[in-house]
Amino acid sequence: MDSNTKMVSEQEAGDTRTERIRKMTFGRRMRRVFLISLAFLLSVLSFSCQKTCRRPEIAILFAFGQEGKLLRTKMELTDSLNLAGRIFWTGKLQGKDVVLVESGVGMTNATMITQLLIDKYSPEKIIFTGICGGIDSANRIGDVVIPEEWVTHDYGIYDKDGFSPESVGVMLPGETERRYVMFFPVDQNLLATAQISAQKARGEFKPIGERIPQVKIGGIGASGNSFIDQKEKRTWLQERLSAQIVDMESAAVVQVANVNGVPILAIRSCSDLAGGSGSSTAEEELSHFFKVAADNSAMFVLWLLSSMN
Repeated sequence: MDSNTKMVSEQEAGDTRTERIRKMTFGRRMRRVFLISLAFLLSVLSFSCQKTCRRPEIAILFAFGQEGKLLRTKMELTDSLNLAGRIFWTGKLQGKDVVLVESGVGMTNATMITQLLIDKYSPEKIIFTGICGGIDSANRIGDVVIPEEWVTHDYGIYDKDGFSPESVGVMLPGETERRYVMFFPVDQNLLATAQISAQKARGEFKPIGERIPQVKIGGIGASGNSFIDQKEKRTWLQERLSAQIVDMESAAVVQVANVNGVPILAIRSCSDLAGGSGSSTAEEELSHFFKVAADNSAMFVLWLLSSMN
């Protein structure tokens, strides 16, 4: 091999090594860019999950806009999410991490949104707030009533003797067989905290006429898919179920919470006497007092949150 041929061969070898080194360097750079991009993407996803997936301490539900308006204005909003046509607001309320959502009116809406809320956010506790109709005449307009148990008053059987309420078949946490339950309990710890909050609320509500609304804790609440404006039905609810108040959502929310093992408390304020009182119908009373009742219930929620450890 002459000297010229040898020089050409060495140059070609050098070029090959240079190209190989260049390709290796380029490959390392591309891997570095990929890893940096992946790390950035994971950090964005992690931040997004912290915003939208962080487990709130307390979930608060209400049936229609006015019932949640006061709470929404007091809330330090950090995020919101639209699910199934409902806006789930997350943020701080009275120093607690909360998610706030409107369930919609009625048992089916309440059931659907409560289960969706539990599946998406896994809250530690649930509070349902809003208005109700009084059954026991001792519960006056504006009073806040917090029952120990809730029953669905229109779930049952119609036969030749009329209507008979029935128990609902459910599978409760830790059990292996279905049981039938008519009265679903609220959480006893939340009920005890409500007792403490009731002391804070004493005399703090705005008067209705010359009377200051009161907080009543205990007894039975009833719910169903009907607005009750009939004295005969009010009497039936009191005599057959010993109900203190009636609404259209709470029993459904309490049942779903029980089945999922989530502590629950339903807080309601009387906007009317079911079936009306005196010359007024329940519908007329509702149209006049629904705002003050909704605000009283929401105010009690704020006191309740302040009383929690």
